[in-house]
Formats: sequence, structure tokens, C-alpha cells
Amino acid sequence: TLVLLPLLQALPKTTPFTIPRHNNKHHLSPLTTLSAMTNPPNPKTVAVIGGGIAGLSLASHLPRDKFSPTVFDTGRLRPGGRCSSRLPDDRPANARESRDRILSSAVVDHAAQIVTTKGLSDAFARQMAEWEEEGIVKELPADSIAEVTADGVIESCLPDDDGGGTKMYCGIGGNGAIPLAMARDVLVQQDVWVSPNNGVKFIGQRHAPQWKVSAGGKTLGEFDHIIIAHNGKCADRLMSRTPAKKLHSLLRTNFSPSVPDAGGKRMTLNSIYSLAFAVPRSSPLGRATGDKIGFFVKNHDNLRFLSCNTRKHPPRTRNDYDVWTVLSSPRFAKRFKAPQENLPPATVANVTQILLRSVEESLALPHDCLSTTAILDSKLQLWGAAVPLNTWTGRHPDKPNAR
Repeated sequence: TLVLLPLLQALPKTTPFTIPRHNNKHHLSPLTTLSAMTNPPNPKTVAVIGGGIAGLSLASHLPRDKFSPTVFDTGRLRPGGRCSSRLPDDRPANARESRDRILSSAVVDHAAQIVTTKGLSDAFARQMAEWEEEGIVKELPADSIAEVTADGVIESCLPDDDGGGTKMYCGIGGNGAIPLAMARDVLVQQDVWVSPNNGVKFIGQRHAPQWKVSAGGKTLGEFDHIIIAHNGKCADRLMSRTPAKKLHSLLRTNFSPSVPDAGGKRMTLNSIYSLAFAVPRSSPLGRATGDKIGFFVKNHDNLRFLSCNTRKHPPRTRNDYDVWTVLSSPRFAKRFKAPQENLPPATVANVTQILLRSVEESLALPHDCLSTTAILDSKLQLWGAAVPLNTWTGRHPDKPNAR
């Protein structure tokens, strides 16, 4: 059995515990597990390829009297995917990269910035409230998230008539606290790259399915079920050589900043640049933004969101700088497309300069106050398959009214 899971909105129940702040020894090391569930005899084994929100959510929901899931995640230190955080004292991926950089002394949410209950289910809101009680997330003040309107006016993104129904949160000590909470009772193997070329192989029969999962030339195990909990070209290629042709067709992707008018026949994924940068707290950016934490940007084609990490997650030591994350628009990322695993230095310099200039223009800051010589530190990343813009819908054969 193969389950396609490009996006799962349900979130698990968790047992109370507190995520330690800024202490890497409490977090995962490569190829170690968060915890091992005690399972009853002979449960069906399940391989979950992808340790982001979707994979962790599904693995935590599987009834343990029937299934024994193992999550394989490419994250070097911790699971979480787009909801992970870089923490102080995290060892750099590149041994030549200095640990003395300013960005390495702060908590940095480099992808997901905030969690909102707007437009989501009551169950989702209850889950966030439970996590708040457990010390996993904290509610953000309603006026701390603003919108830069098309006219350049900064105003609250929550209307006065909202009635307090919409809440916004962030993880305590980083948004990575959320996937860590979800993974507490899930077996996770970190820093595992299941190759899209030969990482998954069907070795069973139609009525007795078996899947072999491999990484780095070694067999990780044989499983009764497999779940593909990520998307993009790798997920497409991962299943292209298996007999699950109809489900493989659902993994076919189209990369575009917008969705076709009729929704399209493939999942549409956009691309986003994420730039983390540090500036003195007394900079024009700090003065112009007051005590706001984040901004939805509506007045600049290159930008979509701007967030201050050090206001969300105050550092324990130095307080003379702020660390910001700016997320580009999908059209901007497409215009400056590059190999995301190895961005050319010229691309890094050019895209960084343009994004910083765009922030100046959006917030009407003094020219060159965010020049590359004025900022203290920066790091650029490209999410080549960032956000699904559409989802598959279908009717259940036994539930004609369900989709």
C-alpha cells in the first residue's frame, strides 16, 4: 500500500513537555531517534519519507495497535522541514563556516514564520491552545503582525470586527518547537537522504506489498506500507519506477508562481527566496518598525513577508542587534532561479542586494541603509519547491458527500 501525502492539515495530540531553549544537547544528533514507541506484536510497518509537518502528523496519528511507523528525514539536526529553526550553537553544515557569525547566535526561523488559526478548523485552534498550555507555542499580540498595504500604509492585519477569533502563534525558542512536539512519540531517523533514483523499491506482490527503503547504498528496512510525505521532483522520481502508476501521477508537479485558471492537472509548487540578515538594533529598519514582529508586504512585487526573529525569540545574551527574515515573492524567485543546493556566489550577492533594496523601498527607509556594507551578517536560501498552490480533491467511493 502506498499513501500519497503532499499536504496534511491535521495535527496530533501531544503529551505535555517543555522544549529546552538554546541548548543543542537536548536536540537530535544525526541518525538518532526522538523516542521509540513500544508496539504490540506484529503491527504493520510503515516508512514515512519526509519528516516535515505532514509526515510527522500522519505518523503520530497512526494507531499503534495496527501500525509501527518510522520517519526518515533529511534534516541534518532535527525534523520539521519548512517549520524548522536554526538554533544558537548548531554546528554548521560546512566545517569552513564560522560559528562566530551573528546569525549563529540567534534563533532563526528561516521558512515558516508564524502560525495563524485564520480560516482553519476549530480542531486546529484547539490544538494550538493545547500547545500554548504545554509551553510549546506562545500567542503573539494581535497588533504585532501588520500589513504594508499597497499604498505603503502599515496597519493591523486583523480587522476590528474579527472578535478575537483569529490568533497568531510562534514556537517558543523557535518554530522548530512545533515539529519536535509532534515527533515526541514517533521514531525518527535524521540526516537520511532517500535517493529519488533507487531509494524506494517495490519488492512484494499485489496482495502482499513490501517496500524496500535504501539510503547511501544501505538498506534501511523493508516495510508493509510507504508514505510519501514530501513533494517536488524528488517525490515524483521516487515513485516513477514503482507499479503504483495511478498514485505516481498525483505526484507529478508543475513549478510556477501561479495556478492555471482551471486548477491544472498537476500539483503546482512555487519557489521562494529566504534571506536572514542582521542589523544594529538602532538601524532605520528597527526605528521604522517599532515593536512589530512581522509584516505581510502588499506594496512590493519582490516581497511577501518580513519578520524579526529577535523580537519573536529574544536572545539570552547580546541585545544590540536584530535578526530579520525576508521571504520573496514566487515571481521574484522564478526570475532569479538557480541551483538551490549550491547557489553561485554571484547569485547570492545579487539577490541579497535586491531583496535588501526592496525592503528599503517597501518601508520608505533611507537609501542604502540596508546596503550589504551596512548589515552585520546575512544568509540566503532558495526553496525550489516551497509551497503547494493547489491540492487534489476527489470523492470517497463509500462517502459520496465527502471530498
